[in-house]
Amino acid sequence: MKILSVRLPASEVRRVKSAAAGRGITVQEAVHQALDSWLSTFPSARTDHLADLQGSLADIDVEKLMREDRDAELAADRRW
Repeated sequence: MKILSVRLPASEVRRVKSAAAGRGITVQEAVHQALDSWLSTFPSARTDHLADLQGSLADIDVEKLMREDRDAELAADRRW
């Protein structure tokens, strides 16, 4: 994992923390969800090249595997 650092006013940090806690998720998970939502508004280059896979990965739902890996990472983070 890599660290993404963002500068926000203290009031915004409190708002994000409060909203995340109110939904029973971590701030990290809230940020992941927000970024996923934002990225979904763009034409996705990721799905374009995944749709063109050939060979051994052609019959595998790569996006599903990526989501499962991400869910496992988030679950591991929650245990800390």
